[in-house]
This record gives sequence, C-alpha cells and structure tokens, in this order.
Amino acid sequence: MRSYIRRIVAAVEGNSRRAYERFMLVRQHGRHSARVFLHRQRLAEDAETHTFANGVSTALVSAAAENWHMRHARPVVVVLVGEPAVGIEEWLWEVHASLRAHILMSTVQGEASHGRRDGIATVLDAIRGSSDTDLAAVRSWIQQYWRRCDVVFIDTANPLPAVRDIIRLQHAGVKYYRNGEIGFVQPALRLGDRVIAGPEFDRLTQRWATTESAVDYGQNAIPRYSLGARTHGFYILSECFDRLDLPTVDLAGVGLEEQLNILVERGWRQNWRTLTFSPVVLEVERLVSLEVSASQRDWLLARRVEGADGRRRIIFVLNATTTSGGIRVVFEEAHGLVERGFAVEIWSLEGQPAWFDLRLEVRTFRTYDDLLLALRGEDAIKVATWWETAEIVWLASVNHGIPVNFVQEFETWFYPDQPDGRAAVAASYRREHVTLTTASYQRSELDELGVSARLIPVGYEPGTFHPEPGMERRADQVLAIGRSFFQKNLAMTLRAWERLRNDSDARMTLFGSEPDIAVGIDVEYVVRPTDVEVRKLYSSATCFVQTSIHEGFSLPLLEAMACGCPVITTDAHGNRDFCIDEVNCLIVDQDDSDGLARAISRLLGDEELRRKFSESGLETARRYAWPVVLDELEDFYSSVE
Repeated sequence: MRSYIRRIVAAVEGNSRRAYERFMLVRQHGRHSARVFLHRQRLAEDAETHTFANGVSTALVSAAAENWHMRHARPVVVVLVGEPAVGIEEWLWEVHASLRAHILMSTVQGEASHGRRDGIATVLDAIRGSSDTDLAAVRSWIQQYWRRCDVVFIDTANPLPAVRDIIRLQHAGVKYYRNGEIGFVQPALRLGDRVIAGPEFDRLTQRWATTESAVDYGQNAIPRYSLGARTHGFYILSECFDRLDLPTVDLAGVGLEEQLNILVERGWRQNWRTLTFSPVVLEVERLVSLEVSASQRDWLLARRVEGADGRRRIIFVLNATTTSGGIRVVFEEAHGLVERGFAVEIWSLEGQPAWFDLRLEVRTFRTYDDLLLALRGEDAIKVATWWETAEIVWLASVNHGIPVNFVQEFETWFYPDQPDGRAAVAASYRREHVTLTTASYQRSELDELGVSARLIPVGYEPGTFHPEPGMERRADQVLAIGRSFFQKNLAMTLRAWERLRNDSDARMTLFGSEPDIAVGIDVEYVVRPTDVEVRKLYSSATCFVQTSIHEGFSLPLLEAMACGCPVITTDAHGNRDFCIDEVNCLIVDQDDSDGLARAISRLLGDEELRRKFSESGLETARRYAWPVVLDELEDFYSSVE
C-alpha cells in the first residue's frame, strides 16, 4: 500500500493531475475501491457515445455515472408511496448506505419495515399512498429538516429500482445539460413489452400521448425532455425544489401524479426542465392515463404569435446558410411570405449568405445555447429546418410561441452507418410540433413515428426557370449535377456514361461547385453557374440525368422540367409525387448503370419521346410554381395555432 502511494506521490511531484486524483481516491476509499473506480473510468471513456451540437447526448453511460458518484454523490431523500413491497427492508439499507439517503414513508410502510427504529427513515403522516400524498407537506418537511437534498419518489406498488439506476438519474440531472437548467429527471417505464419514454403532449389531438411508434430507430433510448411526469422514479434536484415558486393551493385535493405534473408545469414556466433519461428503464405494474388539466391546456395552447404591428411573426431557425437546396427553399419561402404580409426573420449559426440574394438580414448566433436563450422569449411561429434545430425550436416554444418542424427530408438518411445518429434524429420528432413536409414519402415516414404532417411541396421560381427564348435544344447533350455527396450517387451516372461515350457522339456536362470530381473524366464541368446560366443549360440539353439514392423532394428535376428539359431519374422517394415513368420522365432502377445507359441512348435517339417528355414536364412544373405553393403556405401559417 505504501509503495503504491509513493508512486502516486512521485507522479504528483511531476505535475500529473490524474495521478493526484488517484492518490486522493486511495486516501479516501482505499486501494481496491480506487482500482474499481479507475476501471469504470476506462469503461466510460471507451464507450461509443456521441454528443450532438444541439446538446442531445448518448454519453451518460452507467460506468460514467457510478464513477462520478464516488466523488460527487449528492444526499437524497427517498419518498416511498404505495403499499410495502417484499424485501423492502434490505433495499432500504442498501439505498441508505449507497446514496447517503434518508427515507420518508407512510405509517403502514414504517410498521412493515421497522425503518424508523433503525434510524434511517422517518414516518410522515402526509404520505398516505400514491393517490392522496400531500406533496406540499412533503416539501415543507424536507425544506425544514433535509434542505439541500435531492428527492426521489418510489412507488412501492412497482418493482423496486436498483440503486445504480437512482445514481444514473442523479448523474443525468447534474451532468446532462451543461447550463444547469434541469430540475427534474424521470426514467423510461416498462409495462410488459412496452417501453414508454415520458409523456408527450400531442398538439393535434390536444391530449397526452406516449412516445411509442410503429418503427424503432432506437429513439426511445435517447434522453428527451418531457412536459409531463410519472411518479415512479421521479427525481427532483434540490436547487429546483428549493427555488420553485409553487403555491400550495395548486396541489390541494389531487393525486400525487397530478401534483407532480403541476410541479413540472410550474418548473417549465420558470425554465426548470424535466428530462426523461430513457437509458434508465424501470418496471411498472400499470400506467394511469394522464388528463390535460385546464391549467396545462392554457399553458400549452394559448399562444400569441403577432407582433406589435398585428402581423404574424415567423422565425426560420437554420443551422447554416451555406449553399444547399434545402436552405434555398427556406430563403424563397421567406421572401414569398414577406410579400404576403408576414413578419419574417431568419436566425442562424452562420451569417449572411454570399451565394443567394437574401433580402432579409440574418440574425447570427455563436452556439445553439445562445440562439435558444434569445429565442425562447419570442412570441412567434418558430420554424425548425433541420433535426438539430427541432430540439432548439421546441425548447424555445415551451412558454412562448408555436413550434413548427419544416421537414424537407427525414434526416435518418444522413446517418447510414450511425445508429446513434438515426436514433437522435427520430427522437427529435415530437407531437408537440406542428409538422410540415414537402413530399408524400416523408409524410409516410413521419406517420410511422406517430407524427402527423401537412404536405406542401417545394416550389420553383417560374420567372427564372423557363425555356430560354430562342435557344435550340441539342440532340447530343447529357446534363447532370456534379456533386460528391453520397446520396446523389453520381458514380452511377458516370458508369453509365463510360458505357455510352465510346459508342456515341454525345457529350456530358456537369455543373456545381466541385470541379475536382471531373478530373480525368471526359466531361465538361461548369463551376458555380448563376440561375440564368443553369436555365440555359437546362434549355439546351438533350436530357437531364439525376441518379440519387434518396431525395427529400428533388427540386433540380422540377426546374429541368420547367425549362422543357427531358428527365431521366431513379426512384429517389421524394420525387415520387411528380415523376411518372414513361409519362413525364424515364425512371431507372437504383444502381442499374446498364439500364441508365440504355435510357440515355433511347432518349438521344428518339426525338418524339423527347418532345413528349418536354411538354408533359412543362405541364407538371406549372403545378409547382411558387405562386401556387405560396397560396398553400399562406394558408398554413395563417392557421397555425
């Protein structure tokens, strides 16, 4: 033991902070406990975890929680409600020893467990069961005798939780959100085969709902904030319990679960968050249906979104303003809504775009936290435009404004090899949002999550994209966008071109902002063309080819049609609403380069077919011109409530 300490002291003299921590662990807990601690620390460091830019995290693993608890354990008052459970005496001693806990219990529980005689528990008359416990009296007693202790409620009608699960709830309350606004933590609950990750308010039906869905991306394992509470395992941090403004009259005459929901509502109103830490799952015997109270209905639904001038305010929240088809759509919608009388703002983590003539000034923030703090006091319709902004918009709309989630693509597609990424995306889709999407395919994906969405397609600018007057269409020009992004699957197009180019006099032109991808390939690359130049490319090409694996909508196909350019494409899901094989385009199978080569060859050699697709494409495009789409958007944003 002494030689071990000497080695640590020697390392301390060499300014090793970690060695100093090890020395203190040995001193406080002994050599064996220190080794256990360091082993857990290594497990925690090796765990595959991720924290996203918006604060959503999978990083609070069990080893990290137990590791943290050895050094930073917080004293806890454990409040037992319900009938005495089998084996509760042994459990009480373990809780008392491991958590530095004091137990509050009813008279019936005290008689069954003899906890009062053993000096680890207090019998309180205010605790009479889950239906009639007086929360105000419990809080008053704790503030008088055990102030600055956290509090956890355990319903002993259910299986008793493991001590490590309570430790994880405590750790999550302190560590999950770096800015310290979490006041309450609750576990996910397992009822039979069902796992319920916190109550969720369904804005459409105006009722409480569960987070269950028809498809499992692992979203119920992602921690999520909740507006409602369940009793079993409900954990309250002392800072919140001490400071929360809670008139006792609000708690009179209702069951404990309803009292806890009043507590949660008052907490959110004062910016104390409730976290459902779903990596912890506790078994329950039953779940009582939650009812939306009059106070909750007023809190969640009575919202003002007009400015001082009486106009409806819309704030689009972007993670970036860089070149992107989806971001361009947001800018176009913003311009159109301003022209229709809305007060529109754009808030982003990036500044004014150089690539788009945006007539609105972008309000810029350094981090999502900065953006959230500024946004949550605004009375406005707040529009998320990417899954990471969905969390921020929702948090910023708990007390002010209405959260809208504008879904141009279900972003699980961006994380093909990252299960945590797909789970985090799916968890960001909430029934508390009013959801808007651009294509039937996305709407069906959201339906599987239990999220209802209104469908309004993307529009194009008819003043920009139309057949170029006086320009003759070539019979030998294949056009495509030259992007390396994996979803665009340009490799399929280029493989087909390799098969064709030796047997044809045709030529291929790519356009975009990545000319390096054309090096060594027999193609022409047009770098960063203007919209007018793109129109001329569409108007002169024999056909436009796009072979995406997946698209949220595929606006370039529509713009090509608007310019009278025949289209060849794959079934990219989001283009199903307007691309009809053999009617206004040719659709080839995914990754079928030979089939694509045959389709290109067919169009190059069939002038009548090109004329047919050109005319039907123009007819298709007319239904998606911005003036038509903006009529629907105006109706949507005028009726959001």
